[in-house]
Amino acid sequence: GNLSNQLAPYIVQLSQTVNFSDPNTFPPVSGVKMIINDNAGNSDTLKENPVGIYSGTKLIGIPNRTYTLLFSAMGKNYTSVSTMPAPVNIDSLNITKSLFGKKKHATITFNDPAGITNYYRLVEIVNHIPQNSTEVLSDELLDGQTITTNVSSRSDTLTLRTGDSVTVLLESIDKGVYTHYISLQNASGGSGQISPANPSSNVNNSALGYFCAYSVTTKSIVVP
Repeated sequence: GNLSNQLAPYIVQLSQTVNFSDPNTFPPVSGVKMIINDNAGNSDTLKENPVGIYSGTKLIGIPNRTYTLLFSAMGKNYTSVSTMPAPVNIDSLNITKSLFGKKKHATITFNDPAGITNYYRLVEIVNHIPQNSTEVLSDELLDGQTITTNVSSRSDTLTLRTGDSVTVLLESIDKGVYTHYISLQNASGGSGQISPANPSSNVNNSALGYFCAYSVTTKSIVVP
């Protein structure tokens, strides 16, 4: 589930897991009362449409507020809490070439706020199509510094071409969501991990997945 500082709707998708050896077709969970509230006393009961997809429009994502997702399914109560960080502006978006000039990348530069721990999720949209190469990073060794990073560095199949429209989202996320994405990258046995394992989750009661309240800034460019 995701809720941002942008205009509604915000959406939560709920489904059942399947065995590791089964096809990745996850049955949707329908008929659930899904509630999101914030620490300012506001609340919204989400509506289901289509099956397994719950959305709401009443809440406004405000940085530094804490949002709680509540629902019951299959006899268990589930809770997830996420605090929305303040947005961080993208200072520049450029198209750079790889070392041997064979591949183009979208590269952003931004100034990390000093004195606080920040976590980021980078999303790239090419020709209005969101890419699957979501990348996360933290300022653990870069606090207060100017950060320049490739956005599409994890996409082995994406090739940017002249005339392509590229939009980059710099999402400020909290630690729980950052940890989920880091473990998700390793969940299939990557990064030296011997066997597949479930990613971490910020939803209680052993549920898999995450709920994220994030702030976002964007920048766009046409590939020269």
